[in-house]
Amino acid sequence: FDGPIRVFHSAKVEYYAPSDSCGMGGMHQEVIHANPNYGGSCRFDTVFVSVGDEAEAMNGLLVAWVWLLFSYFDPYHSKDVPCALVTWFIHPSDNPEHDKDTGMWK
Repeated sequence: FDGPIRVFHSAKVEYYAPSDSCGMGGMHQEVIHANPNYGGSCRFDTVFVSVGDEAEAMNGLLVAWVWLLFSYFDPYHSKDVPCALVTWFIHPSDNPEHDKDTGMWK
């Protein structure tokens, strides 16, 4: 790969939350931050990621800490590919250790 990589410090996301009556029919907008200098300090948001299998722990959702938002151009498919570099937090049934700074399981 020899193409440019574009880095973003935030991304607007839209998602559907049918259990929440707020918004237009359950639609929501949020901004995810991965910014090393956000008003004099850093801000790296935590997100839920749907992995699709609701039979698993947490109804098919995993928790991740977003460190970097970036994209690159795929010349084979002629489109930009959005990506994120994350740290996954493992469900406590898989790992009894938790992060000392956030108190979350990792």
